[in-house]
Formats: sequence, C-alpha cells, structure tokens
Amino acid sequence: MPPPRPPSGGYWDKGGSEALVHAVRRFLESKPDDFAFVKLDFKNAFNSIRRDCMLEAVAAHCPGLLPYITTAYGAQSSLWLGEEILASEEGVQQDDPLGPLLSSLTLQPVLEAHKSALVCGFLDDVGLGDRVANLITSIQLIEKDAKALGLSLNHSKCEIIGLAPSERNVWAQAGFQFTATSMDSAIFLGFPLNAVGVDSALEEAGSSLRSLTTRLERLSAHEAYHLLKVCFAVPKLQYLLRSAPAFNSPAQAQMSDAIKAAVSASLNIRLEGSAWDQASLPVRWGGIGVREIRSLAPSAFLSSSNSTAILVSSILPPFLASRPDPLIAKALAIWSELGGGHPPSGADAALQRPWDEAVCSAVFNNLLLQADMPSRARLLAVSAPDAGAWLHALPIRNLGLALSNRELRIAAGLRLGAPLVRRHSCVCCGVEVDPLGHHGLSCRKSAGRLRRHTQANEILARALRAAEALVELEPKFLFKDDGRKPDGATLDPWRAGRHLVWDFTCPDTLAPSHLAHSAAHAGSAARSAETSKNAKYSRLRQSDEYIFVPVAVESLGTWGPSASELCKEIGARLVRVSGDIRALPFLKQRLGLAIQRGNAASISGTSPQSDVLE
Repeated sequence: MPPPRPPSGGYWDKGGSEALVHAVRRFLESKPDDFAFVKLDFKNAFNSIRRDCMLEAVAAHCPGLLPYITTAYGAQSSLWLGEEILASEEGVQQDDPLGPLLSSLTLQPVLEAHKSALVCGFLDDVGLGDRVANLITSIQLIEKDAKALGLSLNHSKCEIIGLAPSERNVWAQAGFQFTATSMDSAIFLGFPLNAVGVDSALEEAGSSLRSLTTRLERLSAHEAYHLLKVCFAVPKLQYLLRSAPAFNSPAQAQMSDAIKAAVSASLNIRLEGSAWDQASLPVRWGGIGVREIRSLAPSAFLSSSNSTAILVSSILPPFLASRPDPLIAKALAIWSELGGGHPPSGADAALQRPWDEAVCSAVFNNLLLQADMPSRARLLAVSAPDAGAWLHALPIRNLGLALSNRELRIAAGLRLGAPLVRRHSCVCCGVEVDPLGHHGLSCRKSAGRLRRHTQANEILARALRAAEALVELEPKFLFKDDGRKPDGATLDPWRAGRHLVWDFTCPDTLAPSHLAHSAAHAGSAARSAETSKNAKYSRLRQSDEYIFVPVAVESLGTWGPSASELCKEIGARLVRVSGDIRALPFLKQRLGLAIQRGNAASISGTSPQSDVLE
C-alpha cells in the first residue's frame, strides 16, 4: 500500500517549482494593499534539522521507509577530517539522495499548522502571503515551532515583498530585521516575479552568453556548437521561459541576437534572414536545434501554466484562485501571431511540444512558400526523418564522432542554404561553382564521393560484425559471369538461411537530374537510386540464396525505405546483443557523420589543391 501523499506543493509534486512561482507571481499581482509576501530562510537547514524529528516524520508519512532510514540516521554518523573523526548527530548527510525528501517531510507539519492565505515551500525555501498583521503572527509561531526541529530563521536573509506604505509602521513594530524588497526586483526560487525582473534576467543572460562566446571559439567548432545546443543557449533559460512572462519582454531581442552571434561564430557561417529562421528550428524541422527564444517563449509559458493550473489553484487563496491569469491571454495572443492555430486541448495542453509544433510548422511552411526550387528541395530533405541524426552525436573525437571545423561549417551550411565558398571554377571539371558550393556534391570527378562511399560501407560492416555476423566487403564469388560486385555481404546466413548482400549509394538531393522530384517529395532521389540498384542486381534479388538490399542515403541525409528497414533490423540485433537500446540511433548518427564528411570533401575538392587545408 503506498504511503499517504503529502498536501499539494509537497516534495514530489511534478512541476512543483513552476507552480509555486506562478502562484506567488499571481498573488503579488492581485493582492489587496494590506497584504504582503515574505520569504523565510533557515540557517544551515539541511545540517541542523533534528534527526529524531526526522524519523518521526518518516514514520508518519512513509512508514515503509522507516527501517531503511533508521539504518542511516538511527545513530550518529562519523565524518573524517584528515586524521580527525567528527561525530555528526544532526541533519541529513551530504549528497544523500533522500535528504531533500527527509527535510521536507520534517518541515511540512510546521507549515500545515499555520493557515496563512498563501503557504508554500520548496525544500528549505518557505513563503507566506497574508495580511501584514497575520503574517507577523505566523512568522512568530513558525519561528517558535521550527526551533523544536533544530531550525532557526536567518533574519538577514529573509525578505518581505509588496509591503504597502500604509503597513510599514505595523511591520516595523514587529521588530523583524527582514529585507524590504521592491516588486521590480522580487525573486522566488531564483525566478523573477515581475516584468522588470524578467528584463534584467534576460539582459544578464545575454551579456553572459556574449562573454562566453569568446571562450567557445577556443574549442573545436563541433564542441562549441554542441554546448550551445544542449546547455548554454536556450536550455539554460528553459525554466525562466516556462515560469516567467519572458514572451512579453523587449529584452528577448538582445538575447536572440546573442544566441545568433554565438552560433554564427561557432559555425563560421553567416546566419541572416531565412538561414537564421531555419537554423533556430528544432532538428526534426530541418533546423540545427539552437532555438530562437521569441518563438519558443509563449509555448513554454502556456504549457507550464496549463500543466500546473490545478496545483496553482490549490496553493492560492480562494479569492485569487478564481481569477484568470491575465498573462495567459497575452501569451496566447502572441502564440497566435507566431502562427499557432487552434490551442492544444486535454493532456496535450500541458505539454510544451504540441504548442511548439504549431509555431515550428508555421515557420517551416513560410520558408517553403518563399523558397525557390533548390531551396524547397533542401528544406524537404533536411526535415525528413533521421536526416539530422548526425546533429545529435556527441562530439567525441576519440570515437570518431567529431567533425572538423571545415566539415561542420560545410555540413551546417548545406543544411541551412548558407554561402560556403567564393565563386570559382571546379578544378576537376572546369564548371563554375557558385557560393553555395553544391556543384561538388554531384561532380563525378569529385574525390569526396569515394571517401563517403568507403566510410559508409565500413560503418555498416562494423555494425553487422557487432551484431555477430561475419561480413566481407566487396565480396567475390557471388555470380562470376555477370561482372557485378556489390559493396558487402555476410558470410553467415542473415535470415531464413539466406545471406545478406547490400550495395550503398549516396545520390545528391540537389543534382540537376533529381531536383524537380526532390522539390516535390522528400527522399525521391533515394527511392529512385534504390529502384536502380534493384534493377542492376535483379539476379541477386531473384536468387533463393541471397537477400539483396539497396542502401541509399541522400547527400542531405534523407533515407531510402530499404536503407531505413535494414538499419532497423541491424539496430534490433545490436540491442539484443549489447542490451543498449540506443544502438539504432548511434548507427544512424555514424552514417550521417560519414555522409557529411564526404560532402565536405566533395565541396572542398572543387578548389585548387593548394587552398585545401586538412
């Protein structure tokens, strides 16, 4: 039988921190003049809480955990300081994963005993909202009860927010040495509670990113890009976008400019106009995953507001909980202006992706409407499933997963349609090469085509060997009289006693011969190439001894259906052998990186050899 659940706002409420920030913000925006909000800070709370009180709280709320907790906290702990042993008899142990739960369970009865209009707590951060006279009484009682738990208030770090001039005398007579904080600079759980505070937070984040950009330039391009995508850009602002009205802040523009400048510096490409619009889309929509906060902020705020609505209503006093949040209507209006259609409903309204998908779809469709035929073919190709798998690879050089600076610049530029080279004549065939550099992908004399072909086949062979299949590249003795030699074959039977034979090809999405079809349907060049391979090796396909599979992946990453099915089958076998459920994504990432390396070699190969730097 599960333990009884603590009241709303307890330690394990999903989205609890966001709900508390939304609730406190709404309280401060709508409270009567004689109300205020206080933030309480306990001195060294985790190390000071009494263990006997902690064990009693566990027995009351989680009796099933009591025997386990008693083994850790039933007796004093020994701490080593060099040769000296210190006895620890109070507080939770440092780095104990149960520490936050234990301290919250112990403090919870103290908060429940005092019925202020607003009572909230997240770990050792406690907030109270009520009439100033009632707040004074509640603080005095909480301070008294907390002492019984071994806790004491740190008055110098406690704050009172929203204190009206008419209530200052009443508050001063209480004798609390709390800091009086203005609404403009009010913060709770690290989040600003006012529009001015949001502006300051975004300006500070933009300034921090600009100073960080010069440091990122010391890293390899792939490492710098990866850190921006997963950490230093929007991921660092995610909770701010969800919990505060950042969508309404003019400082968004400065932060957006800082992100664009950092990406452009890391990739060494110009990101202007449609190139930046596409770059700021998620990878699944053909972007590079470094998001534009102006398009994401309304979706983040709306999803957070919907997911925490019930919890926020239970935290707010009834006279405020019944009032709608005016910021939701503002966020919804901006979301609609960005291209959002019908707002998500039901369970989807609590998720960020459904809100974000509507905006991303509008941006992508607008790019398609403005695109010429080559740009349309490129957009359809890079937004196809798994076309951007290589962008998710961790740039680990020792594992062969990191692209060089030149390779990453060309790979990202091809994806975004950014200029890559200066106009020049191809040294292989003499054709004029425009700044986009696409000629190198389809030039039959380009050296990169062989490199791309060789690396892809080696990756497939290694994956098959890891799946416990013996493999031979460029196999002989299949059919001696037809003169055709596929790229690889298994020596062991692959399925139903038949040997697997494959032949890899990488057709150019933007080649003149494919462009019309590529601009109409993503992956048409790969499907056409697989059909041609099936015709070329029709004798193998008709044989009862072999299973022939054409493997076609376009230069911009779109997979042919046979290639996708074969990799799924290899991935499933790798999962059974290794137990790693990420085997298939890893295989597709490696193949994607091999294709991008070949693309870079093909485009660089059109320049005079003296200009090509390894």
